[in-house]
Amino acid sequence: MEQVFRRGPPPFDPFPSIQDVIDAVLCPVTVVHRMYHGLHGALSGPREIAEGVGRHFHRFVSILKSNIALGGKRLDPFTLLRRYCSMERLDADSESHLRRYLSYWLRRKRESLKELRGQGPRIFHEVHVSTINATFGEERGVRYPIHGVIDEIDTISKRIVERTLRGDEDDPNPPFLEDFQVWLQWKVLTSISKDLFPDMLRNEDFQDYDLIVETPYRDFTIEKDQPLFEKWAEDALAWISDIARSSVAVGDAWQNRGHHTRPCSIGNEIEECGFAWVACYHRRRRYPERRSALHASLLPIYKALYNEQIWVHDLLLYQLTKMEQDADPNLRSELRRLLTGRKIYPLEIEEKIGDRYCVKIIDEKVRMSLVEEVQDENLSFDVIFGSFSVGLRRRAYLLLDERETKPEDGRYLAYIEGMEGTEGISAFLLKGLLLKEDPWFLKRLVQQAVFSLEKWGIDREDRAKNHVVVRLIDTLFGPDTLRAKRR
Repeated sequence: MEQVFRRGPPPFDPFPSIQDVIDAVLCPVTVVHRMYHGLHGALSGPREIAEGVGRHFHRFVSILKSNIALGGKRLDPFTLLRRYCSMERLDADSESHLRRYLSYWLRRKRESLKELRGQGPRIFHEVHVSTINATFGEERGVRYPIHGVIDEIDTISKRIVERTLRGDEDDPNPPFLEDFQVWLQWKVLTSISKDLFPDMLRNEDFQDYDLIVETPYRDFTIEKDQPLFEKWAEDALAWISDIARSSVAVGDAWQNRGHHTRPCSIGNEIEECGFAWVACYHRRRRYPERRSALHASLLPIYKALYNEQIWVHDLLLYQLTKMEQDADPNLRSELRRLLTGRKIYPLEIEEKIGDRYCVKIIDEKVRMSLVEEVQDENLSFDVIFGSFSVGLRRRAYLLLDERETKPEDGRYLAYIEGMEGTEGISAFLLKGLLLKEDPWFLKRLVQQAVFSLEKWGIDREDRAKNHVVVRLIDTLFGPDTLRAKRR
């Protein structure tokens, strides 16, 4: 693909995330909004989850468990939570939400936390997985690409855990589609060759692991034999492929909006879908009057912005995954040569200095390439410990102004979150894939802005007559004439 001029529709399917597949199972229209309007994460829960409390809750639980497992200082969990909230600069409302959820969670987990003390790093959080070999259904002739992150792999209790704040205390069943999510994570994990697993996971038999959806209130065990989930996954991946390639499929998605067992319409929306009133059934304003013509003119822009994301982001996902999983060893070697020093930077952890780490880029060519990337600012990268197929994903902040940092020697002082359990594992910095600051992600923001313009409008006629944007749209896409005042 490096020899192909990158323009127009890519000659390959998207490389969806686990979240993309879940959204497509929820409703095929979410695929349209994700691809063309820059929206993502359709499943919604309590308001505070959207504000990042769910992410902070998961991070705090991982810190708490790691501190206990490594035999750290015995601290009251709420004392540790106050320190965490202070370090993250969370506001009082967010801290209050976290304390409430933690109270429920600790009621059930205090005994298991006691048993965890001194066990060492045997529970792994934020495990990145990527495959080109996922199969579903009885035939299993089609292999699909999927990537994502597993919340927790517990090698002590033999559990794969999906942690969520969705759901209520009295719910007899897991929150909607959370069971499908942990099942899909397991399917992706078990589709990957054991040769690509880091040492601490290589000898684990994940066929025997329990699949757990964990809410603050209770744990749900999910069965692995799920013919219905197999069908949902196949249908979702078919929608993703078709909508990326065909405008006809976009119309079909609207005709089939809703979940398999729960159709969606005005007045009968799927309550867990965050897109219903934001994107599907939003209020239609009277002006501008030429909204339909505006929409038709914006479609090529949406499509072009999405194609750019596929060429940059999804192609890189294919390259990184095929670099490890392709059947052709020559292609694997060529991809590694192509990507090293451009997108991935192999490194070694030399020593710990306080709460920071001195990392070294060994290869001189790679070293010089990274120097060009980090020139005059502190940069953050994703760092993968293990392989891209199965590895611990962490965030690394390169501190360029520290005296220990000597780019010409390939040495950098870095702050890296969650280093427990990474000792002795090969690692590499990864740029331009998962970071929200990268240009491929910014294309989504442009799509969101264009979609907001398309939805925007005014109801009052007197205001619309004098509104420059309304007049401009109706003039460009209709018979109106826009005249400038002569001074």
